Amino acid sequence: MITNAGNTTANQASLISTGNFSTDWWTPAFSLGVPVEPGQTVEGTATGYVTTTSGPLTITVTAVLLDAQQDAEPADNTVTVSVPVTHVTGSYRGTVYGDRNGNGAMDPGEALAGMPLYATGGIPDVTFITTTDAGGHFVFADLPAGSYSTIFGVNTDWYLVGPSVEVDGVHDPDELIRGTPLVDTWLSTTLAFTQQSYRKGDVAHLSVTMTNNGTAVLTGLTAECYATASGQVATGELAEGGPGVTLPAGTTRVVDMTVRITDEAAVDGYLRVHCAVGSPPYLNGGTPVTATARVPGGVAPRAVGYLGLFKGKEVLGPPRSDPLPGVKVYLRNQVTGAVVARAVTGTDGRFTFFDLPADLYDLGIVGPWQLTYSEPEFGARDGENGFDTQDPFRHRYYVIPGPDQPDPDATTPPGEQPAPGASPAGAEPGTTSSSGLASTGTEITWLALGAFVTTTAGAALVLGAYRRRWRQ
Repeated sequence: MITNAGNTTANQASLISTGNFSTDWWTPAFSLGVPVEPGQTVEGTATGYVTTTSGPLTITVTAVLLDAQQDAEPADNTVTVSVPVTHVTGSYRGTVYGDRNGNGAMDPGEALAGMPLYATGGIPDVTFITTTDAGGHFVFADLPAGSYSTIFGVNTDWYLVGPSVEVDGVHDPDELIRGTPLVDTWLSTTLAFTQQSYRKGDVAHLSVTMTNNGTAVLTGLTAECYATASGQVATGELAEGGPGVTLPAGTTRVVDMTVRITDEAAVDGYLRVHCAVGSPPYLNGGTPVTATARVPGGVAPRAVGYLGLFKGKEVLGPPRSDPLPGVKVYLRNQVTGAVVARAVTGTDGRFTFFDLPADLYDLGIVGPWQLTYSEPEFGARDGENGFDTQDPFRHRYYVIPGPDQPDPDATTPPGEQPAPGASPAGAEPGTTSSSGLASTGTEITWLALGAFVTTTAGAALVLGAYRRRWRQ
């Protein structure tokens, strides 16, 4: 309580306190100060808990003035009180085991010894650590009453979820805690489509192959999957929320999943499925696996990209770069592995692939370069016809000097023709073939090859001149 024993109003009287108490917030709003008239007494209250596990509650409270007013008798503004406290304590004990046979019960030989675990919580908030004995038993004694969480130390074999318990000194908890094998430690998983390519509307099948390389049964295995192009994956026996798959030690199991090929996938030219298998996924296990299938039919009339020499990167936005001219680039299909198109960068760093089948590729760069701040993936969409100026990252690639990357055409047997879909080397965005001929026929193919060789040589001369100027 604050009493104004003077003859002037205290405009902003407040209370501050110290001691083994969890709060110094007094109400009413003493943090801002309250007016106290001469002869008036104002009562303040605070609610909290004792912050020590033994001894009395001791708190010192001082009345202060927050403004420029002076107190005539500051010596009588502080009071210290000490109150005996009964500290309630209890215990928390339990047993930890690893369910090797997957039957949901503790059997002989399944106790987990030497397992570190923590109990954290109580009032006041404390943390205790202990280790299980040879029988998997643990005891936390003399815990302050309150709610506790159980946290296990790092281990490489078992997935353990500690319970939340209440300690009150009367009905203290005794828990049986089940561990299941760590999925990422023992399970190897692959994902593959059963065909390389599909058509729009097809129901594609995928095979999930799982092998248990461990010494304990893996139970409750489910999969969390998603597909590009709005595909909906039916995970079958691995459906989330279901009983899942049981996989004994040393065995392999193949599970079938399906996904319908969507209209969007036909535009993209491919469908990719991502899955994580675990018990449950992302909590116990979840190393991602992916599979990609082609959806042929679409064509990108002009798929344009940019290659730049990396100059720096701000926190936001794309990297800074200078255009890198005269560099040969090519596309390798991610599913078939075939090189399907080639081009040479122009003076603005851009390169163009004409009449490119809609699909998913990796961009290859010939010469002493390595990618930075960009991945090699290059997706061509049906109807794509030029450089995307709205997306600052699509088809933009940045390089720094690095190991020499070979030309995939260097080992092409004499007389073998380049794959269809290649653009005339060094063609700039917006240019078209002057021949006006259809892109079919042996004569046209050899004309394109001749243009490729001639333009590549010209590009090499330009590049050489560029390098000489740079050295000056």
